[in-house]
Amino acid sequence: MLLELRVSEFALIEDLVLTLAPGLNVLSGETGAGKSIIIGAINLLLGERAAVEQVRQDREAARVEGIFNVSSVLPEITPLLEQAGIEPAEELIIAREVQAGGRSIGRVQGRAVPISFLKELGRLLVDLHGQHQHQSLLKPEQHLALLDSFGGDTLSECRRRVADLYRKRQELRRQLSTLGSDVAERERRMDILTFQIREIEGANLIPGEEEELLHREKILAHAEKISAIVSRAFTEIYAGDESLGVTAAIDSVNSSRSALEEAAAIDESLKPLVNLLESAAAQLDEAALELRDYLSKIEFDPSELAALQERLNQMRLLKRKYGGTVEEVLQFAASAREELERLQNSETLARELEQQLNELEEQLTTASTELRQVRRETAATLESLLEQGLRELALENARFAVNLTPRENFSAAGMDQVEFMFSANPGEPLKPLARVISGGEMSRVMLALKTVLARQDRIPTLIFDEVDAGIGGSTIQAVAEKLALLGRHHQVICVTHSPQIAAMADNQILLYKEVSGDRTFTRAVPLNETGRREELARMLDGASIDKVSLQHVDSMLERAKKFKDSIQ
Repeated sequence: MLLELRVSEFALIEDLVLTLAPGLNVLSGETGAGKSIIIGAINLLLGERAAVEQVRQDREAARVEGIFNVSSVLPEITPLLEQAGIEPAEELIIAREVQAGGRSIGRVQGRAVPISFLKELGRLLVDLHGQHQHQSLLKPEQHLALLDSFGGDTLSECRRRVADLYRKRQELRRQLSTLGSDVAERERRMDILTFQIREIEGANLIPGEEEELLHREKILAHAEKISAIVSRAFTEIYAGDESLGVTAAIDSVNSSRSALEEAAAIDESLKPLVNLLESAAAQLDEAALELRDYLSKIEFDPSELAALQERLNQMRLLKRKYGGTVEEVLQFAASAREELERLQNSETLARELEQQLNELEEQLTTASTELRQVRRETAATLESLLEQGLRELALENARFAVNLTPRENFSAAGMDQVEFMFSANPGEPLKPLARVISGGEMSRVMLALKTVLARQDRIPTLIFDEVDAGIGGSTIQAVAEKLALLGRHHQVICVTHSPQIAAMADNQILLYKEVSGDRTFTRAVPLNETGRREELARMLDGASIDKVSLQHVDSMLERAKKFKDSIQ
């Protein structure tokens, strides 16, 4: 619900804050005090078109900000908020700014959003009825949802069954479409898959093989160089070469060790060095043995290198065609085998799926027919209750009907299209509601409908702009009681000149104009008990407030209290 509305530099409003409450909130005041401006400001928050005329004269921008408690509809609005990157919360701050140059900016939780987003979010938070747009009853696409919400658990269960069957049907259709209906195309695809599988399987790829081959290729490609280096190292370490004047390192180490042993016999502190040289000689001997063994195995074989490079080229070709690694190529082959098997079995599978689809469509037809019957029964009840409500609201001759027609195709909501039909006067045929209803009738039809749907309707805030226009007497009292009844299940904001409606208010705010200097300002003040009595007396008798008018007010307030107590 709308907790607080702040309006600044908007039309006649310089800076105004309205604190609103649960239940029935009434905005009252003299004609021209600015009540319609408040409705316009709320409309702006709900994504309606902005106009530069809304910016107060000589100001840079008009701003409207609303704080909404959205806990009751959080599941419905969470996907919308998350899609826009807004963290869902139980309180939302929605703001709109209209600049004097014509630019309009919308924000939710401080994040800039398109105006279309404000409109989509607004329709889940507020339903506004009167001489303005933003009326859900005028949108035929909403009529099915309104009827179904009135149907309660029985209709909801039927609709859930239809939706489940519809989803299963769509999934079967998708599976059938993936099998492919073109036989020639399927054969071509099978030929391609067979070739790809044979090509990969013929290569006998082994995970890890490529790395081993690359290592072996590197060695074979440099075998002569490696052999010369290793042979030289063996000569310098162990064999020596008198013709080249190369003395083996191990002989030099052994010679030095023998000399040090003689010196250590004199100075025992040299014994550790003798041990080090003995260890070095042993390590050189071991290294020489390893080098000799390596030389005995290494050889340059051009045929082996050519075969190895051919194998690597085969792997590179397969990787270019089927994946970046050998593992990915093998995975491609596995997927291709699965697809080939599916295509080979597609005719059998298609027949099975088509049989399942036929059975499912029969079930869907039966469930949709049952849903239609429940809707017809629900529509009859709704028509009766609504016509009774309209008679109580001075639309004695009004007729209301729910036009239920079949759709060309199934949908998740069944096979039905719904449109509300209306006739206000005797002898006039029923016509689509959106085409024939007047503004004053619109508010009363919506009031009657919302009263009938009060418990099921999820929209938390309902706004009625001068719902009392053109009616009086006992009808006004009926309107007041219906608004009070709605206030038990919704937040209701009502702009009115009627004291009977104002007497039912749980929260009343007085709007008035004030002239300061050469400027006119709209002000607002929440009314306490004394202020309400005086405002109600003014609404009854104009400017004159006397003892008789106050007694009349007290009688109205007492009557309103008794009615509200009776509907607790």
